[in-house]
Amino acid sequence: GATLDLLVENMGRVNYGRYINDFKGLISNLTLGSSILTNWMIFPLNTEDAVRSHLGGWHGPNNGRHDKTFAHRSSNYTLPAFYMGNFSIPSGIPDLPQDTFIQFPGWTKGQVWINGFNLGRYWPARGPQMTLFVPRHILVTSTPNTIMVLELEHAPCGDSGPEVCTVEFVDRPVIGAPPTPGHPPPDLSHRDLRLDY
Repeated sequence: GATLDLLVENMGRVNYGRYINDFKGLISNLTLGSSILTNWMIFPLNTEDAVRSHLGGWHGPNNGRHDKTFAHRSSNYTLPAFYMGNFSIPSGIPDLPQDTFIQFPGWTKGQVWINGFNLGRYWPARGPQMTLFVPRHILVTSTPNTIMVLELEHAPCGDSGPEVCTVEFVDRPVIGAPPTPGHPPPDLSHRDLRLDY
């Protein structure tokens, strides 16, 4: 028989009020034709251990040294997938590194780690947060910094796209709904926001 693999992303749920029954995941029988599929194996994917093992970090065999062999590229792009790269911050320049922000042009949805530190999820098509904060204390000038991206849906490289995947570091956050034709981003310049509960 064939094997069906399903990846369910935990995106949280409403746990109060009238939407308390906001169920997520597989909440009823899964069928193929009219047959109910049985004999499930359910297990978590520990992304933190996957990231650390490829960085040779906390629990990895390389005691903090970066494993350059993970950067090997496959000619067969299948998502979801981890993408890994390195970047250097020049040493000897006063006041570096600084806090910064990272944005993901062309990327779709996923998570990002720098030097094994999970910055969070990105999903620029949904907004309003288009960048993630990168605190300066996770960046180093003595060795290359390693960035790892777990892309769930579509990467901007490979297949018919450019050969190299990139991200951008910017000096301020980009916050606002993603621009769409006829719908400009909201004006967030006012200081007082009213929150209705």
